[in-house]
Amino acid sequence: MAHLPLEGLRVLDITVVWSGPTVTMLLSDLGAEVIRVDNPWLFPSSTRGLVARPTEAQMTMMGTMGRAYPDGKPDERPQDRHAMFNWHARGKKLMTLDLRKESGREIFIELAKTADVFVENNNVAVLGNLGIDWDTLHAANPRLILLRMPPAGIGAPYSSYLGFGAHFEAFSGITAVRGYADTAPATTTSVFQMDPAAGSIGAFAVMAALRRREKTGQGEIVVLPQVENEMNHIGEMFIDAAANGYDNPPLTNRDRNFVQGAYPTNEEDRFVSITIRDDDEWRRAVGAMGDPGWATDDRFSTQAGRLAAQDDIDAAIADWTRSRTRQEVFTTLQSVGVPAGPIMLEDDVFADPHVKARGFLRENTGSATGTHLYPGHQWKWNGPDMKWEPIGGLGMDNEYVYKEVLGFSDEQYAQAELDGHIATTYLDPAGNPI
Repeated sequence: MAHLPLEGLRVLDITVVWSGPTVTMLLSDLGAEVIRVDNPWLFPSSTRGLVARPTEAQMTMMGTMGRAYPDGKPDERPQDRHAMFNWHARGKKLMTLDLRKESGREIFIELAKTADVFVENNNVAVLGNLGIDWDTLHAANPRLILLRMPPAGIGAPYSSYLGFGAHFEAFSGITAVRGYADTAPATTTSVFQMDPAAGSIGAFAVMAALRRREKTGQGEIVVLPQVENEMNHIGEMFIDAAANGYDNPPLTNRDRNFVQGAYPTNEEDRFVSITIRDDDEWRRAVGAMGDPGWATDDRFSTQAGRLAAQDDIDAAIADWTRSRTRQEVFTTLQSVGVPAGPIMLEDDVFADPHVKARGFLRENTGSATGTHLYPGHQWKWNGPDMKWEPIGGLGMDNEYVYKEVLGFSDEQYAQAELDGHIATTYLDPAGNPI
């Protein structure tokens, strides 16, 4: 019987927000048992929603990140209903533990002795402050692999700086090359590219370390500075600047080598993207548009001429696309081999026949959400089926972790509960459920 590559391995997870949880989601998909450790006394803003129990006014103010609950309702267990957490929580074991207490630190070190991997993406000071730094963990379990994901790395001037994807996206240089050529970066919306980029490469780094451990028998620490990983996404621009002294300006929706743009359609505020790469594609695109007279302009006979006159070409193409739907433009141009695609909103993706045929969006059930469609696995292969398991709730697997993994007796478990480690809701300073 075929086994998943990481089956039999255990991963500890004290990750936040998006990038770190993506690492452990991918490792879980490949068969690892992921134990997520939450502190019930500290609500992780931006991980399980922006606030623990939002009011209707707060949800409206915070937009998608504030109202991303099924039917827009936080209900009684908002921490288990928010999409920011549930999309990457599938199949993970969820336990609670207050690592700020000495008893919590001791419990975590015992748990680390049973693990193969530990993933965290907190501020660089967190592990040291909690007494679970690399030296301590390595001494307790020499085979443990620790993946740390500090935004700006460890041991340099900015290492302790705080920030989210929006800030380090700017720090990496990506914000400077996005947006419109004639407007300031203040008009550029955040895309938080750093998070998913670091998530996938973090999972790769863990598997590389596991592969190396097969030969050495030793664990190791892997430090993934997320901003440095993101800088690789525009590596050619850094080389251009270093070699030629050229600073790349924002290109809007254009390309330096191809005629390219986003064009309006007859649907309100809906657009389609088109790229024309060479003379042959130009002839086919013009034919698909009905051989209009404007296309015979001598300036448009070469790619260099078309690039120089793209403002005029964009205006003419837009006149043609405005009388059609996105789907009509898309299929008309694709039928003659010209790259084009509708610019979709989320509802469009759900309804798209190709997405449905691929089966990317899949049903899953959450402990407090019911059954909904979620993003599926990030790749398909001919190996054994990857894990696709339900989404649990805060502290739902406490008994499993404490009693089966750690071997706690009923008396020890009761003491851990008295010590404030075990809960199924977030707590205020007095110990009351938030």
